[in-house]
Amino acid sequence: MQRLPAAAILEKNRLASDSPFLVLLRIDIPDLEPIRVVHNNEDIEWPAGSGDTWTAFPFQLDEITEDGKELSRVDLKVCNIDRTISQYLEDTNGATGTQVTLYVVHAAHLDAADGPLIRESFAVQQTRADANWVVFTLGPDFTTIQRVPARRYLADFCPFSYGPEDPECGVSQAVKEVYPDCPHTLDGCRARQNAARFGGEPTLNPGGFYRSNEPVPSS
Repeated sequence: MQRLPAAAILEKNRLASDSPFLVLLRIDIPDLEPIRVVHNNEDIEWPAGSGDTWTAFPFQLDEITEDGKELSRVDLKVCNIDRTISQYLEDTNGATGTQVTLYVVHAAHLDAADGPLIRESFAVQQTRADANWVVFTLGPDFTTIQRVPARRYLADFCPFSYGPEDPECGVSQAVKEVYPDCPHTLDGCRARQNAARFGGEPTLNPGGFYRSNEPVPSS
């Protein structure tokens, strides 16, 4: 859970205030200027002095749905009466995959140093539209086919490309001339005096699935 700064807590606890909390949306459509809208009765500049104007525009954010079977998602409804948003959808084939970032700020604390009170990122999973609303179904801003983390962590296998061209391996050209190939194992790194750059995780528990590039002895 994100913690609110002290200034925001003071504002929240006031019995009366003429400065509201504001919800802002930034929709990043590829090859187009970002759409910046704020749920407010007037435009605002945020952060103050940045030149970024957030246009007052009606939208609604439903509750996030979580059923334990599918990834969390939420419906974002943006006013479509003037067809402005639907035109963007037609130009981008529904804007699927587009990143949407939600910010919560306080109207009395719009300086860059104050930062947003809340920042959440989503990706558009699907869209639908009618005469009144464009509805973006938002989900996590990564796809189910994207590897998370970016690579597997294996005990005795180094994923780096062998040679001086890969800064993560960093073995010298002189060493590569002596050892043209690499088995991508810790012993291989030690033989090349490069064990400090070994990309595997030798401290992992070898129980269960364990991968090594050492040749398998023939029976």
